[in-house]
Amino acid sequence: MSQIQEDLICEIIRLSQANLLDKKCASTSRETRERVAVDWIRKNAADYRADFRSRLDIYSASELGEILKNITRTGKDLHDILEETKSSSVSRG
Repeated sequence: MSQIQEDLICEIIRLSQANLLDKKCASTSRETRERVAVDWIRKNAADYRADFRSRLDIYSASELGEILKNITRTGKDLHDILEETKSSSVSRG
């Protein structure tokens, strides 16, 4: 895997986690938001990174770039993006 792919995967995962936490905490107070975010990071962040890193390894740099653009544009997390990708691949097949 190239350094570009590694960097893209790291940025995709970072932004995906931020989007996921934004959704989880959207309707909470700032204090609650921080507590929820810290708890989620403590309990889930490492597994989240490992899971999605292994799932993203199969994509080319250009495909990863498209995923990053999609996450940035939509504010969705990787679970949503990869499900959409899987669904569109199945419907085309």
